[in-house]
Amino acid sequence: MKNFNLFTLLVLVPFTFIFSSCSTNETLLPKEESLDLLKSYTIQRDVSGKYLVDYVLNGNVKVDNVKDLQTNTNEIYLYSTNNESSRKVSHDLLFIDGSQIKVGFVDTNSDKKATISIEDDNSSFKRSEADKLKAYSISSNPDGAYTLDFSVNNEVSVDFVFNEELEIHEIHLEYGKSSETNFSRVLGKQIGKPLKICFVNNKTNSNYRATAKPNRPAIIIL
Repeated sequence: MKNFNLFTLLVLVPFTFIFSSCSTNETLLPKEESLDLLKSYTIQRDVSGKYLVDYVLNGNVKVDNVKDLQTNTNEIYLYSTNNESSRKVSHDLLFIDGSQIKVGFVDTNSDKKATISIEDDNSSFKRSEADKLKAYSISSNPDGAYTLDFSVNNEVSVDFVFNEELEIHEIHLEYGKSSETNFSRVLGKQIGKPLKICFVNNKTNSNYRATAKPNRPAIIIL
C-alpha cells in the first residue's frame, strides 16, 4: 500500500509542475503595446501653389493646434480621449515670413515628435503653365519611409540625383522631350538624421547649363 502511494505521488508531481509552469507563463505575457496617436500624414502643394496637410489618427484623439512663436512652427499636439473624434483631419498651411512653412506633430502619449520644414516661393494663385513643377506631396509611411509624389508640366525632363556631400535628394527639372508627367519615389530616412529633398530648376541653352538659385521647394523632415 505504501508503494502505491509513492508511485501516485511520483506521477502527480510532474503534472503539477507542468500546470504550475503554464500558469506562471500566462501571467508573464507582455501587455499589448499602445499605438502611436499619429498614424500617417501628407503635406501637399496643389496646382495653385496652396499648401495643405492631411493626417490620419489612431483611435480617439484630441487635436490642439498651437503656434510656437519662438520657432515659428505650427505645433499639432495629439492627446488620447474617450470621446469619439475624427480619425482624419485636413486644413490649410500658411507661409511664415513669405517663404517658409513649418509643421510639428507632438504625440503626448509617447513624446514622439515629427517636424517638417519647407522653403518655397509664396506665389499662391500665381502659377503659370511655364512652371516646371505642377504639384507635389510628401507622405509618411508606417515603416518609417516617405513617399514623394509629384507632377510636372508637359515637355519637362526629370533626373533623380542623390548629393552625397550635402546628403540631399535632388530632383532636377529642365525643359526637354519627355512624355511622362507623373512621378513617385519612396525615400528612406535614417534614425536621428534629417531627410532632405529639393527640386532643382535648371535652365538650358545650346552653350551652357545653369541652375537657378535657390532650389525650391526644399523639404527637411526631422
